[in-house]
Amino acid sequence: MDPDKKKLYRLPWSINESPIGWLEVTDICNISCKGCYRSGRTGHKPLQQLKEEILFLKKWRNCNSISLAGGEAILHPSIIGLISFIKDNGMKSILITNGCGLNEEKLAEMKSSGLTGVSFHIDSTQERPEFEGMENVSSERLNEVRLRYAHMVDRVGELTTNFGITADDNNFENIPEFVQWAANNSRVINSITFITYRGLPVGNGLEYFANGKKVDLKPGSLGYTISADEKEKISITSKDIYKTLKKHFPEYDANSYLGGTVDHTSFKWLLGNIILNSRSKMFGSYGKKSMEIVQTFYHLLFGTYIVHLRKRKIGKKVFILALFDKPARKALRKFIGYILVNPMRLFYKINILNIGIVQAPDLLPDGSIDMCESCPDMCVYEGKLVQSCRLDEVIQYGSLLRVVKKSLP
Repeated sequence: MDPDKKKLYRLPWSINESPIGWLEVTDICNISCKGCYRSGRTGHKPLQQLKEEILFLKKWRNCNSISLAGGEAILHPSIIGLISFIKDNGMKSILITNGCGLNEEKLAEMKSSGLTGVSFHIDSTQERPEFEGMENVSSERLNEVRLRYAHMVDRVGELTTNFGITADDNNFENIPEFVQWAANNSRVINSITFITYRGLPVGNGLEYFANGKKVDLKPGSLGYTISADEKEKISITSKDIYKTLKKHFPEYDANSYLGGTVDHTSFKWLLGNIILNSRSKMFGSYGKKSMEIVQTFYHLLFGTYIVHLRKRKIGKKVFILALFDKPARKALRKFIGYILVNPMRLFYKINILNIGIVQAPDLLPDGSIDMCESCPDMCVYEGKLVQSCRLDEVIQYGSLLRVVKKSLP
């Protein structure tokens, strides 16, 4: 069953009103990831340039938070100063990292400077020191490494923790195990994110143009260009992930979305959650009305939309949402039935595991590219906003690539 848009809140974000500012601090990285869309071309950005980009994002995107991305953001020599600058300008900061080279001391220094949360990318497509010499990395080993980082963040304290993975045909069957692992450790994990693996296929009658000129594009010309034959191997969509989550975790559901720029049936961003306790007992989720109220009232009170919360234990207060939210009422009824069987269960802590699904750009049969509407992860390049996942096209060719599908005889 596909998500039902009538039961989802269409997030009110736009090009000038987005809770997220995406800051590319460097394109230097300490590991290699398959399908990475940021290859080393320019190195570390100067601190003054980064400050100007932060102010640009604040002015033109009205951001609530800044995502510090790369490359590997912790490699930038001025990362602490950047975090302080973001805090001084009234915004949160989220570190996007593979974790390699991050230690407790450095993380504590970042927190003292104003860091709000950490989003880790740790999966089997990476060439990591922990996986050296391993031909195949098991999901158990992946989760072992992830949990080590989650506990490190927990020891530092007062930081949100997210784990993201790239979902493709190779690891799709491991998605339920990953979610269950996150649920079992929801005390130290706030959210998880699935990003569907995508590539820009070349060949088979596809021609690419930049600024009206044909570009000789080959597999590997960009970090995400692949042969046309490989396209069939990266067919996982946000709908596929949603279906498998619903199958294995009936208590999960999505509450909000962003659609595509071309395909009216696509779900480019799909946000949802599971309400559960410290014993991993799942009760349900909160729905469309809750997200609508949060976005509306936060904007009314603070002037921005929101996606990243500061570290707070909401706990059983989440059931207040049942006053106006049907899915939350359903979760509350299940919770009450659970504690009636054993009243001592009332003292188990309640956690919320937020689950995000992001579907990367899709090349459609007619040659058009379906992007995320109101792209939340736009960054600044030469005074303009550019989708971060396609920035390399602009850097290398001067504009986003346009695809033309030739008519074959």
